[in-house]
Amino acid sequence: MTKILEASSFGATSTTEDVLSGVNLKGKRILVTGVSAGLGVETARSLAAHDAQVVGAARDLKKAKAATEQVRKDTAANGGRFELVELDLANLKSVACLR
Repeated sequence: MTKILEASSFGATSTTEDVLSGVNLKGKRILVTGVSAGLGVETARSLAAHDAQVVGAARDLKKAKAATEQVRKDTAANGGRFELVELDLANLKSVACLR
């Protein structure tokens, strides 16, 4: 069976809001890695803003707590759910703890 991919209207200038516009993620639990900086934080913020239950994962929990402080406040104020877990994808023991 051959899958045919459709062209996307998203590109290099697309934002998370562009991609998630009109999407309701209520009841969906999503794991976002790398929430200690940059794209991971923005991805978690946007998913939480669209009613997803977000689990943010990072190797350095202290750094992740600082980086996601505003996201966690906004999520809590809007009745959402955001939690942080320590996770090092290069360490299988760390990964196994997520079960």
